[in-house]
Amino acid sequence: MALNAKAHEELPVGANAVEYYAERNKALHEAAAAFIQKFPNDVHEPRAMLCKLETTDFPDPSDQRLALLHENDLEAESLEQNEVLPADLRYEAEHTVLLQWLNNSDLITTSDQAAAIENRIAQLLHENPAEPLTVSLQLAKADLMLRFDYHKGIAFLDELKKSPAGDLANAASARLTKAQLVGKPIDLKFTAVDGSTVDIAALRGNVVLIDFWASWCPDCVRGMPVVKTVYQKYKDKGLAVIGISLDKDEQAMSNYTARKLIPWPQYFDGKGWANDFAMKFSVHSIPELWLINRRGEVVTTGATADQLDRKVAQLIDDH
Repeated sequence: MALNAKAHEELPVGANAVEYYAERNKALHEAAAAFIQKFPNDVHEPRAMLCKLETTDFPDPSDQRLALLHENDLEAESLEQNEVLPADLRYEAEHTVLLQWLNNSDLITTSDQAAAIENRIAQLLHENPAEPLTVSLQLAKADLMLRFDYHKGIAFLDELKKSPAGDLANAASARLTKAQLVGKPIDLKFTAVDGSTVDIAALRGNVVLIDFWASWCPDCVRGMPVVKTVYQKYKDKGLAVIGISLDKDEQAMSNYTARKLIPWPQYFDGKGWANDFAMKFSVHSIPELWLINRRGEVVTTGATADQLDRKVAQLIDDH
């Protein structure tokens, strides 16, 4: 419990959230696992299991991440099915693992997998109507549908637009607009943190990668070396990269980009998830990678790190 309290201490200004919490989360994860092993029937075992689930550190290799997700699924299921436990603990177990699947969406590779996750989202929201992440989860469900059955996803978003909940209806409308951006140019112009002017219209003739990210986002940090590698490989062949940071702490963002030698311009407005461009383009999960072709048209708003090199190479060669 002491480790759990430390793991949720407030982040100092300018510190990188991923690095700041990493050691604490690792210690909490190991302590929870040790407690479960030592006291398998203790009254606190379920809470320790939840701590272990919540502090899972996912490695880079996809096979290892997939194995961890399946392992966490089994542990969460054992908690959910134990009706003696408090309802909030059972809910948190499913909620935690479901978000982990969505944060590793590149591992959802078949329509059957997607349908299973969609059903789990629907069930969670049905059983927890006051779920604070309703908008994000419904849009995640729509994104899965759009990936595997575009027309089904569009129909689902049309239904969400009719929701009496204004925030959900507005978000669905914005997501529909984003879904229809493919094949069209976008308007994106701002003054970057370094003082330079970025105008996507002026970049026509280049392939443009737009990276919606934040320095506090573990998946963004994990994927950043891939973005850097692709940038270095293709920057002299016509690739430009633009960062849209959802950080609230400008010093933390600037410290991270300086330390990691990230050279491309960054947009920062300090609004976090309410970032102007994130709101305009319905960005509800990060990292989100967009690719723009040499004609200035959106090719995809959902590239994944493992696809990035191949997709950029294709666009670079497309004259």
